[in-house]
Amino acid sequence: MPVTSDAAARGALKHAMVTVGQINQVSAQARAQAMIGAGGPVDDLLARLSDWLDRLVAALIKIVKNVADATSFSVSVGTAVSVTVNFGPFTAVPA
Repeated sequence: MPVTSDAAARGALKHAMVTVGQINQVSAQARAQAMIGAGGPVDDLLARLSDWLDRLVAALIKIVKNVADATSFSVSVGTAVSVTVNFGPFTAVPA
């Protein structure tokens, strides 16, 4: 998906957030399976998670660059993945 305008970037950001939700769902399922001893190889899961996160960060760089007033983003990884997009200070528009 080309991200060349604010509107396209906002649409892509929504898609990225859906992807984060899917990553969290797969991660939670893998943790649950591991708890009952039915999990697959951990190295495979970690490699896939690393690949997904690399692709997510690469996409977010393009997205945030084109979202109006966005200044940066951060990705946190723990038991779940979260993404925060930071915007510049709010400036009131005179009435």
